[in-house]
Amino acid sequence: MNNSFSPHDLAKMAMCLAVISVSAYIAFPLPFTPAMVVASTAAMCLAAFVLTPKQTFITLVAYLILGGIAGLPILPGGTGGLGRLLGPTGGFYFAWVLAYTLVSMFKGEKNSFKRYSIVGIVISLPVVYIGGLISMMLVLDIGIEAALVQAVLPFIFGDVVKCLLAAFLGVRLNRALGNG
Repeated sequence: MNNSFSPHDLAKMAMCLAVISVSAYIAFPLPFTPAMVVASTAAMCLAAFVLTPKQTFITLVAYLILGGIAGLPILPGGTGGLGRLLGPTGGFYFAWVLAYTLVSMFKGEKNSFKRYSIVGIVISLPVVYIGGLISMMLVLDIGIEAALVQAVLPFIFGDVVKCLLAAFLGVRLNRALGNG
């Protein structure tokens, strides 16, 4: 079995990493939570639809290494640094790797807006929210009710819309790339 990536695969991964990094600048804070509304989750979902699970995992780990460990300002709101990974929103970042790798695993072989939408919503949102809940509860020392208000409830509608947008774009991008 060949474990190397083709130049085409590497280019797709690099483009996805670039789109995720740039989309992190499209963010706005909410006054009652350290979490931000970010476009990067739509970009990550899109990456999961166009990359294989292994490629998705590597791309998102590279994103965390570059933004969190190397400190490049590519995390939500144009921030970076280890403090972001270890802060109240750090659970979201680590959950993204798991959530979108799972989305890529369960997206199926055929381009399908309906399947992509369902997989994006049913898999990514609970995994990401659980990660955010855990980090907020631990770092901020708050209960589940306060964590739900800060990490989940204000984001549900927008995250569903972002999953639908990513599914729409994913089907078209895969057609253009000749995938599925």
